[in-house]
Amino acid sequence: MQPVGSLVLVVFVGSYLLISSERVNRAAMAVTGMGLAGIILWLAHNVDPSQGATFRELIEHIEWHTILFIIAMMVIVTVASSSGMFQFIAITIARSTQGDTRRLFILFNVFVFFISLFFDTVSTILIIAPLTIEVCKALDIDFRPFLISEAVVCNFASIPSIVGAVPNLVIADKTGISAGSLFLWLLPLSALLMIISLALLLRWFDDTFVLASEDLVHQMMLIDPELMIRSRKDFYMSVVAIVILVLGFTVGVSVGFEPVLVATVVAFVMLLFTRERVDNILAKIGWGTILFLIGVFGLVASLDITGIIDDIAAAVGLLVGGHISLAVVFLVWVPAVLSAVIDNIPVSVVLAPIVIQLSGVSPVLPAVLIFAVNVGGYLLPIGAPANLLVLSMAEQQRTPISLVSFARVASVLAVIHLLVGTGWLILLALLVH
Repeated sequence: MQPVGSLVLVVFVGSYLLISSERVNRAAMAVTGMGLAGIILWLAHNVDPSQGATFRELIEHIEWHTILFIIAMMVIVTVASSSGMFQFIAITIARSTQGDTRRLFILFNVFVFFISLFFDTVSTILIIAPLTIEVCKALDIDFRPFLISEAVVCNFASIPSIVGAVPNLVIADKTGISAGSLFLWLLPLSALLMIISLALLLRWFDDTFVLASEDLVHQMMLIDPELMIRSRKDFYMSVVAIVILVLGFTVGVSVGFEPVLVATVVAFVMLLFTRERVDNILAKIGWGTILFLIGVFGLVASLDITGIIDDIAAAVGLLVGGHISLAVVFLVWVPAVLSAVIDNIPVSVVLAPIVIQLSGVSPVLPAVLIFAVNVGGYLLPIGAPANLLVLSMAEQQRTPISLVSFARVASVLAVIHLLVGTGWLILLALLVH
């Protein structure tokens, strides 16, 4: 490793140690780290043009289309949520249960499973968690089992979809895996995990599924779901937008439409129709997350420029050789463990090029990495943004979910899911090879 590579690696590791400590703002640290890496590369380039790179060259490596996709999806979710569409759906689901909290639990988690195919995990939790809390409070039942379950479900339900999570989009873009192959290979696995999870969750939380009082159920039944609609124009526009998204992400991809193109057009046409509220909608976008991603992409680009990622890929290649089963086991468990302690986005950005180097072993390996980083996100409570959002929302309600109680459910499910997924993916790799 060249001295410039060593310095860049120190900046990368140091940045992530500080981010993981939660003592600094993660967006500010990521962009600062990118800037420091940029200075090192610039100095090296000035000494020897064959070493390092200019800052312009560094930022050209950033996945700007991924950034644009995330912004577009945030816009769509914000407009749809502000219209009352998701509240309308939640009340409709809650009314159909007639106060049966066990049935409510199943329906909410099934709803999360389906919307996770079309929205990233953070957007899914921002949609469902506030509604879950309100419905549970209205029925005077504990919302914590619901939130824990929804965080877990949205993480693994997103696996079959390129647009289901940011890591999926990053890995698919780097490796070139098609949306159709990913859906075909991983949807059955995701459905199997859903069946296993629901069976276990219903057993573990059985004591909390008490019947709501008749008075509270009666009050809820009096609520007209249409009262949740704040703007009929935005409501119908959101319905049309989501239908177009679904068609674009499924049918459109098969004829060459990129998900980012579909999402961008839909999102900013929606903004055109919101007119005077555009600034308010844009103010609700998670710009901190966007800046964090830019910093992450920049840091990983510096590793790529200095050849560190190629060195890691070569080492992994020597380790797994040409053994399919060994490659699958490695790409399930190592990324999963890393994603449990580090945000799964940088794990995906670093390991995606390594999967390209191993593509000769099996074409299924990109799907294996997507599975691993998503399931690894709930191996520990701090592993995925969706988990942290749920913990934060419960804290805001003064009914906190302890890390131990979250891990007691999520970590056990993650290990079971990793075991089941390893077997499924080894079999798939052997069949597709």
